[in-house]
Amino acid sequence: MYAYLDYNATTPVAEEVKEAMMPWFSEKFWNASSAHYGGRAAIDAVENARQQIADLIGANPTEIVFTSGSTESINLALKGTFSASKPRGSFLTSQVEHKAVLDTTTVLSNQGIDCHLLPVNELGEVQMEQLSNFENSKPALVSFMAANNETGVISDLENLVVHFKENGALFHCDATQAVGKIDFSVEHLNIDMASISGHKIYGPKGVGALYCRRGVTLDSLIDGGGHEKGLRSGTLNVPGIVGFGMAAELASKLLQEDSELFLKLREELLAGLRAELNDTEVIAEDSLRLPNTLNIRFIGADAEAIMANAPSIMVSSGSACTALIPEASHVLVAMGMTQEEASECLRFSVGRHTTLEEIGHAVAEISAAVNRVRELNI
Repeated sequence: MYAYLDYNATTPVAEEVKEAMMPWFSEKFWNASSAHYGGRAAIDAVENARQQIADLIGANPTEIVFTSGSTESINLALKGTFSASKPRGSFLTSQVEHKAVLDTTTVLSNQGIDCHLLPVNELGEVQMEQLSNFENSKPALVSFMAANNETGVISDLENLVVHFKENGALFHCDATQAVGKIDFSVEHLNIDMASISGHKIYGPKGVGALYCRRGVTLDSLIDGGGHEKGLRSGTLNVPGIVGFGMAAELASKLLQEDSELFLKLREELLAGLRAELNDTEVIAEDSLRLPNTLNIRFIGADAEAIMANAPSIMVSSGSACTALIPEASHVLVAMGMTQEEASECLRFSVGRHTTLEEIGHAVAEISAAVNRVRELNI
């Protein structure tokens, strides 16, 4: 058997989602921009999905812009803000953000935007006491993730939002990993923009959304027919959007049930590994973390070697978006780990379909692999 413990990378499409999508591939294949009956039916389905997604994050449906996923949403939020704003202020984010934010930051910097990466402490948290060091840069926009995709650490968004909005900055949040796992309300948090993705919440790949609060001005990245209020031109992916909407509705209904299951599975995995292995370290164990995410350092054993010796266990040595790059996690290094220490860490992320049998199999296989790798290093 194999055990899939990489739900932070992607999730399987829920059966209810698949059923909702299927008619829109063939029998209801219509273009949502067409003026005839079929087009009106398609746009009605899109607007229903927009409402479902808005309900999940506490937004107004008019504030939801459909995209191809969180990476595009992040690009639209960050690049679109600075393209539309004159004169420009600075941009602030943290060293532990997803590469979609960090690489976009590099592009903004190359365009002459004053960009700053805020350091984090050993738990991966932005330190509030350091924020005053950056106030002279007069930030126009800041971006902080709701929860880290590698460590599961949940950000103190409430205090960050209050601080930066009091200083006149727009606040964007990469909510990709948080939505569907913990309570997340854009209205409660008072954030201006948030990026989310369908395939992280048991929806299809290739569809996501940007929440953009009414009154926030963005320039589009894609020009064309003026779709999505001119912010994202291109024929709407009706099947994907319908599936995303259904996934959002399911996430709302199952949030508490999922959270309890994830925490039970995560703790079972941790207890099993600790019973079998010495010299393990849970990354950011004392932080508030996502209930499904566990990042462990196996001291004296390279993570890539562990994975090679346990091929039936699907886990990650970092973000799925950078897994093919042979470098230690930038997140863990920013938290103060050395390259060697960071290279000994594996991320486990459980999900809705994880079983106790998979957990037991993972404990046995990972423990055996760690012992083999350690023996080879002696």
